[in-house]
Amino acid sequence: MRFDKDLFIASAGSWLPDTITVAQATAEGLVDEEHRNLGFENIAVSDELSGPEMAVRAGRLAVERSGIAPADVGLVLHSSGSYQGHDMWPTAAYVANETVGPGVPGFDLQQRCNAAVGSLSLAAGYINSGLATEVLLTTGDRFAAPWVDRWNIQMNLIFADGGSALLVSGRTGFARVVAVTLGADNSLERWNRGLEPFALQPGAEVRLIERGLQHAATPEAEGSWERYEAALMSTTGRVMAEAGVSTEDIARVVTPHVHRNKTPENFDLLGFTEKQSTWEVGRKYGHVGPGDQFLGIEHLVLERAVGPGDLVLVVAAGAGFSFSAAVLEILHTPSW
Repeated sequence: MRFDKDLFIASAGSWLPDTITVAQATAEGLVDEEHRNLGFENIAVSDELSGPEMAVRAGRLAVERSGIAPADVGLVLHSSGSYQGHDMWPTAAYVANETVGPGVPGFDLQQRCNAAVGSLSLAAGYINSGLATEVLLTTGDRFAAPWVDRWNIQMNLIFADGGSALLVSGRTGFARVVAVTLGADNSLERWNRGLEPFALQPGAEVRLIERGLQHAATPEAEGSWERYEAALMSTTGRVMAEAGVSTEDIARVVTPHVHRNKTPENFDLLGFTEKQSTWEVGRKYGHVGPGDQFLGIEHLVLERAVGPGDLVLVVAAGAGFSFSAAVLEILHTPSW
């Protein structure tokens, strides 16, 4: 999707708790053999703050850095992939109230690790239609026991805690959103559902690997990796075509901070090197669910790893499977 009006990233922000080394967690018997050598060095673990509380801290920082008045924000989209602290509770209402005020509509997005970058497309449409000039995007997650075993719950990753945010503006920013797009292959949703019947109430420990193994034994699972790869490549190809750019034009790529180990990395599939990616963030903190890409964008800016004229490709994938991608053009280096 291209836009009739200019769309900008005004700021980014994050809040991450202290980290635990994977070596320490392994010594304590927390990490099984399959997850010890994925390349993660540290994992951010919150002992106290919930996902929504970390989202609020990240959102406040993004608003402060933007220089935009909270009263000018017309919508808050909050993304999460974990338990948010209360059942039957609108998390986005809390995040909106604590960041930009009581009168701003807030909506929760639950498209797993694709939610945050997907929310950029929704924000783009909202601003492009004239319904608002600024939209705050937040994420906040805490992957804590006994709900999940963060260390061993899913293949090729270790979940980390943290909050992140972007402030998207139709008026001003350090980066221009050149194009955004969404994609999906909903036939892959059973990888995270398995074969067990639908439950009538929450409460059981989440066991994603077991669900995947159940599905893997069915004929429906045949060719899943090829379908995943095709959807990822199609989504990315469309956003680059809409932006009028090629792989050679992209300076850096921000992908999910997972390490596939036995299969190609997402940045490999897309034709980029590890050095072009933001894997250094994932290695230091772990996979912060839908927050990976906002953290990656903030990292590139804070480290002065991109400058005026550089193009950044942002790609996300979430269980379901859904996909999203964006091309950003860096206009200037903000003084955060």
